[in-house]
Parts: sequence; C-alpha cells; structure tokens
Amino acid sequence: MAIEMNMPQLGYDMSHGTLIRWLKEEGSLVKKGEPVVEIETDKAVVEVEAEEAGVLRKILVLEGVSVPVGSPIAIIGEKDENISDFDISNVVDSLDNSSEEEAVDPINVIDDSKTDSILAIKEEEDIKQNLVVRASPIARRIAKEKNIDLNKVKGSGPLGRIVKEDVLNISQTQVLDNVDKKVPLSKMRQQIARVTSTSKNEKPHFYVSCEINMTKVIEFRSQLNKSLENQNIKISINDLIIKASIEALIKFPNFNAYLLENNIIINDEINVGIAISETEGLTVPAIMNCRNKSLTEISIASKDLISRVKDGTLNSSEYTGGTFAISNLGMFDVSNFIAIIQPPQTAVIAVGTVMNKPIVVEGNIVIAQMMNATLSADHRIVDGADGARFISAVKYALENPIGFLI
Repeated sequence: MAIEMNMPQLGYDMSHGTLIRWLKEEGSLVKKGEPVVEIETDKAVVEVEAEEAGVLRKILVLEGVSVPVGSPIAIIGEKDENISDFDISNVVDSLDNSSEEEAVDPINVIDDSKTDSILAIKEEEDIKQNLVVRASPIARRIAKEKNIDLNKVKGSGPLGRIVKEDVLNISQTQVLDNVDKKVPLSKMRQQIARVTSTSKNEKPHFYVSCEINMTKVIEFRSQLNKSLENQNIKISINDLIIKASIEALIKFPNFNAYLLENNIIINDEINVGIAISETEGLTVPAIMNCRNKSLTEISIASKDLISRVKDGTLNSSEYTGGTFAISNLGMFDVSNFIAIIQPPQTAVIAVGTVMNKPIVVEGNIVIAQMMNATLSADHRIVDGADGARFISAVKYALENPIGFLI
C-alpha cells in the first residue's frame, strides 16, 4: 500500500526543514532503511531513510524548498498502484509560496525525472566550463548566509570541491578583519540559543562532581591499542568514557529516559551523544544502539560519526536519537566544567583533561593521572543521591578497566 514520506522532525524544536537533494529518482526502487533524501536543519544536512520498501512513485517537494515538519514530501508505493487519492494540495501551496531565499541550489531543482537528468548534465557541463562553482549544498548555504562569493573560495574537497570548512575558514577571516562589525547569529547559533534556553528554562539542572583516577585505564588503553595495531584501531580516552557511561546507564536506566507529560519514559536503546565542536557551533550526534557494543565497536562508530559530522552526512536517527550525552573538553586543557542537558534527554556528563596530581594511596603520596567529571541531571526525573550513584558507577568502571573485557 502506498504511503506518504513526510518531512521529519530532526531537532527538538524544529518546525521546518529544507529539502537539499533527492538521492533517488522517481520510479526508483527503494529499500526499507535506505537513504532517499537529504534534509537540511539549522545544524546539519541529514540523510532521511525510507520507512518502507517500494517504488518512489512521486516526488512532491522540489530541492531547495522549505516545508513544515509533517508535510508530505514524496509517495512510496507499488509500481502500478493508484496514488490519485493522495491529497497534495497543502504541499503545492507550500511550493507556490516558497520564497527565493529558501532555494539553496537552483541548478539542482527537480521538476520531473526527465528535467532532473537534463539539469544534472547541464550542471556537469557548466562545471567543466567553469560556469558553476563545484560546492557541497551545506557550503552553498553557509556562503549565502554570510554573503561569501564562492568564486573566491579555494576548495579542499575531491576535485577541488568547496566543502563546509573552506567557507567557514573564509568567514572566520572576515570576522577578524571586521572586529567592530555586527555579526548576526547564523542559523546554527540561533538553533543552539533556542535549545539551550529551553533546556535551562524547563529542566531544573543539578550537578554532581567527582575525581576519577585514570592511571589504570590509561595503562589498559596503551596495552589494548598495541594489540589492535594490526587492525588499525585506536581506542581513545573518550571511547573508554562512553563505555563506562553505558555500563552506568544499564544499572541506572532513569538516566536513559525522558519526561513526557507526567510519565518517565525509559528508552529501550542506549544511544550516546557526543558533543562535537565545529567552527559554527556545537552538534551532539549519537552513536546508536550502544548497549552491547564492545570497546572496538565504540571506537569505530565514534570515528565514523565524527567524520560524517564534518561531511554533513548524518542520518536522522543519529541527529535526533540520542538518549544520553558526553561532553569532553580535555583536548582543550580544560580541567573542569558543567554541561547543559540536550532536550529531551535527562543527563549529560562533562569531563576535563587528564592531569598528573599527587594523591594519597594507603598512606603514601603518589602521582596519579586524574580527571574531573561532572554530571548534569534533570531533577524532575532523578535526585541528587541517584546522581551520586550514577557518577560513582562511571568512576568505578574507569578505575577498574578489567571489567571492560568481561
């Protein structure tokens, strides 16, 4: 039976999404879970997957057009199925009322499959003739927001393609050259402002901190990485913190929950978000289905996630599916800080750098590698004693790393 593919909600307060690129043409077969379209939010470009298998019968929204969350963007069904009963009047209105500012890349606008092919050929010919700059959709969007001429940007991507970092580097230079110039908030910073304000206003944060002796786990990591050299896998400190947090979440599932009306909803899956800093701001994509992942699987998934954040190719579940988060500023030599909870999650753990400090062990002063950790939690769902137990479980796992192998 034919179904509508709707504009998904890819953020806590997302109301509209911009369709960047169709990955499938009308008439193409699509598998369940296969990426079909790229949607742009205020923070990233996200691949959206098909919820059912079938044929992409009709594309309802053109590339570059912004539509409200929940609006139909395509119809998926059987090859010869009658889809005349689907009402697309609201979508047509959205298209008719779309402004020129909403179009990100007019070269790629889709009318039908025939037009799409012609435009794709034309774009390639124009690129060869240097009539069109080769740039990623997100690079074009940022350049438009910041009034940057892409013809003056040198691309570092494949075949000289301009990527997001190239435009951001130019943008940063412009800001430094115009110190007194008023710089409006980018879409990403506006999104961060909305989410953090909502979190602090709605969630009564409380904080629990502790010091963690990382000496044993760092030695454990060194030995483990030597054994993994031939597999080209390198476990990071952050991977170990993720693993320890997963073990604590299994023991204390209320930290892997969210509040819905007057009910605490405990998530079945453990999806750990990682705070990743970019030039434009912060994203917190999630490593999905972490409950039974080994350290090596976490390491591989973490590096893959970070790579795709930089490329702007997250999928929707990674972007919105986090159930808990970790923010690590250790690489910036920060010793201690607190983090804001990412709605609708219940908690986030913030960790600083690992540093050598004198501590007392069995009456003797020794130098140990210590790390500060602070848990931020939603007091509506958990209490201070719960927070103390949770962070103690994280501390125990890191100070007794042999448990990671069991």
